[in-house]
Amino acid sequence: MQTDYLISGAGATALSFLDVLLAETDATVVIVDRRDAPGGHWNDAYPFVRLHQSASFYGVNSKHLGARRSPGQDCLDPKFELSTKSEILHYFHDLMKNTYLPTGRVTYLRNSEHLGGGRVRHLNTGQETQIDVKKKIVNAGIWGNMGSIPATHTPRFDIARDVTCVPINDLPRRARDHDHFTVIGAGKTGMDAAIWLLEQGVSPDAISWVRPNDYWLFNRENIINHPSRFTTTIGTFLKELQTLATVSNVDEYCARMEEIGVWHRIDPAITPTKFHAAVCSPREVAMLASITNVIRKGHVTDIENGKLILQDGTAEIPKNSLYIDCTASAGVVMPDNMPPIFDGDTININLIRPFQPLFSAALIALLEAKVPDDTVRAACTHTVNFHDTPAQYIAEMLPAMMNQGAWSRVPPVKEWMDRTRLQAITHLMAGFDPADEEKMALLSQFGPASKAAVQNIPKILAAS
Repeated sequence: MQTDYLISGAGATALSFLDVLLAETDATVVIVDRRDAPGGHWNDAYPFVRLHQSASFYGVNSKHLGARRSPGQDCLDPKFELSTKSEILHYFHDLMKNTYLPTGRVTYLRNSEHLGGGRVRHLNTGQETQIDVKKKIVNAGIWGNMGSIPATHTPRFDIARDVTCVPINDLPRRARDHDHFTVIGAGKTGMDAAIWLLEQGVSPDAISWVRPNDYWLFNRENIINHPSRFTTTIGTFLKELQTLATVSNVDEYCARMEEIGVWHRIDPAITPTKFHAAVCSPREVAMLASITNVIRKGHVTDIENGKLILQDGTAEIPKNSLYIDCTASAGVVMPDNMPPIFDGDTININLIRPFQPLFSAALIALLEAKVPDDTVRAACTHTVNFHDTPAQYIAEMLPAMMNQGAWSRVPPVKEWMDRTRLQAITHLMAGFDPADEEKMALLSQFGPASKAAVQNIPKILAAS
C-alpha cells in the first residue's frame, strides 16, 4: 500500500489537519487509529460532557458544527453553542463517511496502531502491514498519548473493597443508588461532575469535594464570540493584553485579570494557584460555590468506607458515599526536548495558538500545503505548551504572539485566516462595519498593546 501521508490518529486534531490537506492538495492519505470510530477521546467521554468553547469555531474548516446562528438566540445561555458528546461524534462520523472517504483519496484503518516507519498493526488480528509513505508521517495524537482520560484512567490512590469509586462516565448510572457523593478532583471534570449532581437536584450538603488546588477560570459571559457581544469580548481581549503590558508580576496579573472580568474563581476567600483555561459561566460558578464541604488536604492517597486519607490529613465521609474519580488529566505540560512541528519527513501536531488544537492542526496543514519554505514554516510554528499555573500561561503567550506576527506576514496564511471558521473572531466580526468608529477605535489599540505586552512579559516572569 502506498500513500502520500500517513496520519496517526483519527481524533478531532487529526481530522482538522486532514480536512485542510484534502482541500488544499490532491494528496492521498492513510489514517491509522486505535479506536473503532473517528472522534478520538470523544468516543470515551462521559455522557453529559459538552464543549467548553463555542461550536461556531470547533471542528474542521469545511463543515459547520451545530445549529446555525439566528436572530433572537440567547447567547448568554450557559449552554449556548456548547455541543453535546453525541452531536460531536455524529459530526465526525458524518465527515469520515460522507466527505473524506468518498474522495477516494482517504484510506481509514481503524482498530490499528502505527508502530513507526509506516508499519501498521491491526489490534484485533495482530496482522501487520507496511505502508509506503511517499511524503510525510503525521503524529496527531501526541497530547492524547501523554495525557489521560476519565474512562481509562487508573486512580493513583488505593480503594478499599467495600468502597464504590467510579469514573465520571458511570455517574449517571450509579448516582441513584447513593445519597451522598464525593467528587475527587478540582479541575474541569470535577466541576462538571458537581454541576451535574446539582442540576439533578442533589443538595449541596450531600456533596463533598476534594480540591487539592483552586483554579482561575475564564468568565464565559465576557468572551462570547457573538456579534452582539462585540464590544464586551473585544474589550476583554484588549484588557488582557493591556494587563500583560503593564503589570509587574504574576500575582498582580492574576488580581487584575479578575478585576477586569476576564477570570473569576469559585471561592473568593481562596487565591487560586492553578490555571488550565477552563471556562465557566457566572451561574456555574455560583452553583459550584454552593458546595461548602470542600476538602483541601492535598491529594487522596487512600479511600476507606467512611474515611478519606490525604497527603495532609484525613476527612470523615458518610458511609456508602459514591466517590467520583475526576483526577485524569488530558492537559499535559510537555518536556522541553519535544521535536519541532516540521521535523524532516515527520509532522508533529502541537499547539501553535493557546487552547486551540484544531485551529493549530488546520494551520499546520495549510503550511504543509502552501508554504514550502522551511524557515517560514518554523517561524509560524513555535510550539505553545500547555500550562499548569498562571506564570506558565504568561510564558506561553510569547511564542503565541511570535506565531501570530509571523502568520500576518505570509500571504497564503493571512488569506486563509481571514476566511477560516476555526477562528473565534471570524464569527465575532460577522456583519462588521468599518465605518463604526467606536469599534474601529477598539481594534486599533491591539497593535500597540501587543507590542507592549511582548516587551513586558519577560519582566513579569523575572519578577515572579
